[in-house]
Parts: sequence; C-alpha cells; structure tokens
Amino acid sequence: MTTSLDKTPYPYVLDHKPRFFLGWFLYRLFRRVHIDENMTGALKRMHKQGTVVYAIKYRGQLDYLLYHYNFRRRRLPYPKIAFGLNISLLLPFSKFLKVFFHYLSSLLRTGHFPNPYTSGFYKKAIQDGTTSLVFLLDPKGFLKRFVHGEKGNLELLLETQKEMERPIFVVPQLVLYKRTPEKSYTTIYSALFGFKDHIGVIRKIALFFRHNRRAIIDFGEPLNLQEYLEHQPPERPMPDMASEVRRVLVDRIDGQKRIVLGPIMKSRQQYRELVLMDPKVREAIDKQASKDKKNRRHTRKKAGEYFDEIAADFNVSYVQFFYVTLTWFWNKVFKGIEVDRESLAKVREWARKGTLVYVPSHKSHIDYLILNYLLYDANMHTPRVAAGTNLAFWPMGYVFRKSGAFFIRRTFRRARLYMEVFNRYIKALLQEGSPIEFFIEGGRSRNGKLVRPKTGFLAILLQAYREGFCDDLIFVPTSIGYDRILEEKSYLKELGGGEKEKENIAQIIKARRFLKRRYGKIYVHFSEPFSLREYLTGRDPAAAHAHKELAFHLVRAINEVSPVSPLSLVATAILANHRKGFYLSELDTTVNTLLGFLKRQEAPIAGTLEDAPKAVQETISLLIAWKIVGVMEDAPSAEDTFYFVDDEKKLELEYYKNNIIHFFIPHALVAVSLLTGTEEIKEEEKITDDYGFLKWLFNKEFVFEENEDPRESVSEILECLKDSSYVVDSGGNRGYQVTKLGLDKLPIWAALAKTYLESYWVASRALIQQYKKGGKKEDVLKNMNYLGKRYQKQGTIEHIGALSQLNFKNAAAFFQEKVTKARTDSEQPSPVHEKLSQVSQRLYELSNYRS
Repeated sequence: MTTSLDKTPYPYVLDHKPRFFLGWFLYRLFRRVHIDENMTGALKRMHKQGTVVYAIKYRGQLDYLLYHYNFRRRRLPYPKIAFGLNISLLLPFSKFLKVFFHYLSSLLRTGHFPNPYTSGFYKKAIQDGTTSLVFLLDPKGFLKRFVHGEKGNLELLLETQKEMERPIFVVPQLVLYKRTPEKSYTTIYSALFGFKDHIGVIRKIALFFRHNRRAIIDFGEPLNLQEYLEHQPPERPMPDMASEVRRVLVDRIDGQKRIVLGPIMKSRQQYRELVLMDPKVREAIDKQASKDKKNRRHTRKKAGEYFDEIAADFNVSYVQFFYVTLTWFWNKVFKGIEVDRESLAKVREWARKGTLVYVPSHKSHIDYLILNYLLYDANMHTPRVAAGTNLAFWPMGYVFRKSGAFFIRRTFRRARLYMEVFNRYIKALLQEGSPIEFFIEGGRSRNGKLVRPKTGFLAILLQAYREGFCDDLIFVPTSIGYDRILEEKSYLKELGGGEKEKENIAQIIKARRFLKRRYGKIYVHFSEPFSLREYLTGRDPAAAHAHKELAFHLVRAINEVSPVSPLSLVATAILANHRKGFYLSELDTTVNTLLGFLKRQEAPIAGTLEDAPKAVQETISLLIAWKIVGVMEDAPSAEDTFYFVDDEKKLELEYYKNNIIHFFIPHALVAVSLLTGTEEIKEEEKITDDYGFLKWLFNKEFVFEENEDPRESVSEILECLKDSSYVVDSGGNRGYQVTKLGLDKLPIWAALAKTYLESYWVASRALIQQYKKGGKKEDVLKNMNYLGKRYQKQGTIEHIGALSQLNFKNAAAFFQEKVTKARTDSEQPSPVHEKLSQVSQRLYELSNYRS
C-alpha cells in the first residue's frame, strides 16, 4: 500500500527497509543497545490512541538511526520523520534522485527549496498518525525561529493538536552510552573521557563503539498535548506555550537522566568542606573544645576523622565490577532472583518525583548487594547505603565505601560531635539528591521475621526534610527473601546462646564453601512507594512520635509484600501440623489449607507455587538433600514414604516459618483463645480479651496494625473463620462454637503462636525465681536457657523453637518494662513476682489449648 509519505519527495522520510548491507550493518551496530521494556506496552497504546512524537535534546543523525532501527526491530512505533533532519544519503538511489530533481525544480521555479513547515507536509504527517522525532535544543532551529521568525517544531505540533481530535503524545527520550555520573569537578580523565551532555559526532561514534554493550535508550514521562492545551487560556500566545513545553520536556529528559546516572556528583573533598564548615558542626566543635586553642585544633582534627570514618567515596567502576562479579555469583550459588518487575517499574516512575529512600528488610549481609545489583540492572542509579561500622574492616570496608556505602555506629551516646558530623553528611547527600538505602531493623534478623524498627536514622531523615534540605522523600519499602539464608548456621548458634562472630577478612576466605552449595531462589518485592510530604499531610512532622509512626508504617509495608516461597510455606506446614512426621499426601493437605488462606488474604505468592504439589515435592527433595528432613527406609511404596524432622533440625525450619508468620499471627491469637478452656461456647468478649492480652504480651515480637480496634479485628477474624466453617455463631449470646472441622484445622494456626507462648512462659518462670531468690540480672538469660531446656526434656513445652535466645531477650525486656510499670502505676502495688505469676498462669493456660 502506498502512503502519502511514499509519494512525497522530501529528504526527511525514512520508511524503507534497509538494503542488505545497511540492514546488516545497523543490526550489528545497534542490537546490543538496551531499552526500557516497561515502556513498550505504553508506546503501543499511545500509538493506537493518537500520534507518537519522540523528543530528544540535541540534533543527531546517529541518535535518529539508533531510535529508528531499534524501535523498528522491536515492532514499536518508530520515527519515520525527524523534523529538520536531512537524511538524503540514507535513501535508496531512485528515491534520492526524485528528491534531488524535486528540490532543483523548486529552486528554479521559486528561488528557494521547498519548506516542509509551510507546505503542510509535517502537519499532514502528524494528522495521519506518523511517528516522528523532534529536537528540543537545536541551534539552527532557534536561529530560524528567533531571527527569521519561522515556525518551530513545537509550535507546529501545538497548532496541529488544536485541529485534531486524537491526542499527540510527546515522549521525551535519551540515549546514554555510559553509566558514569556527571561530576561538579574536573579531573584530567573526566576532561578527556567523562560524561558530556552534548558531544560531537566523532566522540559519539567512539563512545558508541566502545560502550555499545551498555548503551541504553530511556524514556521520560510522556506529555499529552491535548490535555496540556485544555488547561491553557485561549488568549495565551503560541510561542509562550511552545517555550513552556520545551522546558518541561527538557526537564523530564534531565530528570530521567538523573534516575540512571544519579545527581551531579561532588568530590569527597567538597563533601568534607560542606560538612565540617557547617555552623552546627563548628558550634559542636567549640563546645567540645571549651575555648582551649590546643583543644580546638585537636577537636577539629577529630571532626575530620569522624567524617573519614563515615563518608562514602563512590566510584561507579566498583559498582560495574560488582555487577559482573555478582552475575556470576548468583548463578553459582542461587537458582535465580525472582523480582516483581511490575513493582520495580513503579519505583522507577516514582524516582521522577523526589529523592528515593530504599528501606529493605535485613536478613543477610548480601541484601544490599542484591538490591543494588537489581537497580543497576534496571538502569537506575544505585543508592548510598547505611552500613554498620562492623563492615568497615579491611579490605572490604574500602571496597564497600567505593561502592557507595557510608558507615554508622550502633549508638551515638556521649558522641555529640560525631552525631553532628553524621547528621550533616546525611543532609548533604539529600541536598544533592542522592538516593539512600538503610535498614530500619538496624541489624539482621536472626529468627526470620522483621525485627522491631530502630528509629534513629529515620529521625535524621525527617529532621533533614523539616529543615528544607530536600523538597520531598520517596520511601520504597522492600522485601528481600531467600529460600535459604547464607548465614543460617551462625544464626542458629546465636539463637542457642552463642556469641556473634565479628566480621573480618577470614570470614570472606571461609565463604568459598558457599560456592559449592545451592541456596535456592532469592525473592525481591517492592511495596508501593509513597511521598513523605503526602504521608505527613495532616500530621505534625515535628511531633516526638512522628518518626516512630512512620517506622512502623514502613515495617508493615515490607511485611505486606514479603513473598510466600515454597520453603517458607512447607516449613510452616511441617511445624504447625506435622512436627512428629508426615506422609507427603498429609503435607499436601496442610499446604493447600494454608495456601488457600494466604490467597484470601491477598498475600504475594511466589510464582513457583502456581503448581503447589510440584513445588512441595521439590522442596522436600531439597530439605532431604540439605539433611533437614529425614526419610524412613524400606517403605513398601513411594506413597508410603514417611518423612520426619529431628528436633535440632526444626530450628532451621523455624527461621523460614517466621518469614511469613505475620500473615497468620492475628488469626493464630484468636485460634488460641477459641481452643483454650473447656466451655463449648466462647463469648466474643472473652476472645477479644484474650486477643488483647496476647497482642499486649507480644508487643516486642510482632508489628500489629496501628490504632487497631481489637473488637473490630476479632470480629473480622471470626467472620473469616465462619466462612471457612471452623466456627459457628451460637446465636443471641454473641458466642462462638468450634466445629469438628475447626477442631481439626484451628490447631494449625494456634501452633504458630505456641512457640512464643512457651518462650514467654519460660521467661516468666525464670523472672519469678529471680524476684523470689534474688540474683544478678545478667544471670536471668542463663536461667531462662536452663529452665527452657529442662522443661523441653520433661515434655512440659513442646516446641524446641521456644528456646530461642532472642525470644528470651525480648520477653525479659517486655516483662521488665511492662510488668514493673504496671506495678508502679497501680494504686495498691503488689510485688513484682505476684504480677508475673498472674501473667505466667494465664500464659500456661493459653499455651495448653486443645490440640
């Protein structure tokens, strides 16, 4: 079919298939260029709805060919016309001759060449839906507009849009040949080889041939001209609107460039001077020096040492090296990384709106390596990462610092000057627009569930926002989960009461053993990002509790997107219902029960669980290979194979069960109440009371809903259990009776809370003994460990996971804080051990529910 473009002898149309040599050459040249795949669907939709016009900052034939052939090869809307760009030499010879004679004829007849603007050629092409390309900062085009008063490309688009019913979508885009950040300072290397926004043809070709494997085409936020014009007053001059559209598009291109390359970088020395010369830092130096000249010199030197201890020294070459190395490492050790690409695409969109603050869960030392790897792979600038000073050991501390890590002490107590230097450094990063990553749990989770948030770093970010060092912060809660954790053995040692091993180079050398093992998959999901400015709407950002509320909001957001992996689901099923062993058919039944519940709760499910029976079978095979699950020998048939888990191996499963326990725990607390006692009908008031007690008790273990109404929560949970036929409404007295099916299924949920019930009961008994007999506080944990082991040997407690050192520490902290406070607040205070005895007795009753 012949189009109007084919008939028009203009040297601006490239719509023929390249001949053999040109096609082969361009394919070889451009095939390795990456493109943001998240935009492909949007481009096709816009092409169907209206006309797509791509916009780039500077004129360039190589760029035009890059876009033309890449989009054409991917079957995307590709630019057939580049406004004002003569491509005669790329035309077939026959078409070139037509153009030549047409131009010669026009020159002889009129004295000038034909103008595609005044002839209506460009206008007709846009109205016909022809995909085109425009240049925003074009010196030749500017002279024609400014000196000669000719119409510009954006004016033409706006005028054409006024006459069209279908919208024109202007899509800002850029091509990046290097991922090197722009710098605000000059070195000899950067002067010769560094990033430049507008480069010559020879340099561009050299860069392309050198970096074409890493070259990327990226897109800014599209501008709908139809919607733009609807918001403009009719009397506004067209040149004004064209200038505004040009500014908007250039800003969007520059903003997209910032997403990939990051902010314009200051040198380490620039950061040093910015931080140490800050008035608050100098005031802290003066206070510490106490106006002693000799002391002041020493204190200033100390402030400089603090800066050196803290600050990152980012070099993108280290990130690129890590990217290559980690690609090999993931393939060697893991079976792959399962990423929620849709949520990652949303993060990329939100990056246009403000400085990103990544808040991932923290289960392993490799968490930040995984996140930074994925961000770099998605063509996003990697964040500056808050790392503990325990990771500053040589040589990895140097490497991490070069990769963007800055280091933070565990506590700032009695270190006012250090605190001021650290605070100002964070504000400097935010002021420059550097993305930041920090772990809100402080340290790694040793038991698999999210640790209660630490709020110190978050308070610093809020202070920086209040003081105007950034316009907004975009928080990105992120869940990073594993089929199997690399540090599993060391975590089990710590939970059993062993000392944490200090990080050092010897651990890196020992880590070679990891390369001989397979650790399953890694799962990364991003929660919906949110704006700090919007979050604080209606809240007082200066309120003392503001950062605490935000911290719990972030933790809940991470929990909500924590994916359910096959291993975490199988571990939960075994520990909840098959602690003494199981046949595969029995395990499948429990897994299906739990999976059905999780789907009703809309929990994120790993893709491998779409075929649950296959996933269960593969997981059991892995657990057997890892020597966690044992098999009874000489089974008559495969169906009769009996599987079991020894007590010490159950501790390994506890970790993975805890990865997803937050989805079950509210229902588990109600299940415990329903199964406790001998009465057939349980009043809702009593269930709510038990739920409130357990929620109060496990305040340091789980992150519950903010401002939750226990009555409403319990009522909703009971309705859910009714729908599953686990309970029935007894009638007018607002009570509930557990059905036969409920007696079979509810213990599965209750068992998930029992580990913690038994831990806290053991802790309460140990504390009662301490208050009765006296003794040192440091001996309490030892006594808890002893009592726990004794009760477990006697069969008084069932779950070996109840002997967790971390559970005991949390319980001790809770009882000392809450029970002592309750005694102090009471009008007739009773001895602490009496209050503890009451709590202990209730715990004993609840932990001995019907099962």
